[in-house]
Amino acid sequence: MRRFVILLAIGTLAAIGTFYYLKFNKGSEAVIPQMDVPTVVKVHTEESAGLCPWRDPEADRRRFFPESTSTRDETLILSHEHAAIQKKLGRSPSGEDNAIQIHRMYLREKPLGVVITRRIRGESGVIELVLAVNSNGEILGARLQRLREPIETSAFLNSAQFIGAFRGKTVDSSWVPGKEHSNIPASALTSASAILDGAHTALVLLEVGTAK
Repeated sequence: MRRFVILLAIGTLAAIGTFYYLKFNKGSEAVIPQMDVPTVVKVHTEESAGLCPWRDPEADRRRFFPESTSTRDETLILSHEHAAIQKKLGRSPSGEDNAIQIHRMYLREKPLGVVITRRIRGESGVIELVLAVNSNGEILGARLQRLREPIETSAFLNSAQFIGAFRGKTVDSSWVPGKEHSNIPASALTSASAILDGAHTALVLLEVGTAK
């Protein structure tokens, strides 16, 4: 009996010792669970070139086709016309040349021409071009509805000297900077060249997409 009491006392002391050891030393051996914290990544997205909304249709209709009475929106799908587009452009068409949005203008049932909206990559971001083209394929006028260029560059690109020179041009006109479009400031040359190429491309896509 005495032996049993001694063993019980020893066991109790061992249990108490273990309890206090764990209590005061748990920080040194503790394993802290790791929590996966999701990383927030800010992604800058930019509008792609190519298809473009028509942001001020009523004002453009009055400006370019004041006699028009109705419009009809249409998207020309050109993915099967690569050979014809390449021949007219003199380069391989890009993925952005697979389609073009046009807005047909009518005087009652009589077609007057189209308005084309097109996004172009300028030096400082996407430029949105509006082209008005009559039924003979001649440009009646042009407008930049959005651009992000510096103030001096924007002023030149919107000037009568530059944007006004689009009037009367066709798909077969010269679209190389320095000819009809001369005296382009060096600071505006990159974006001006992109606009000229974008306008010519739009006319090519229109011609190929509406060919009978």
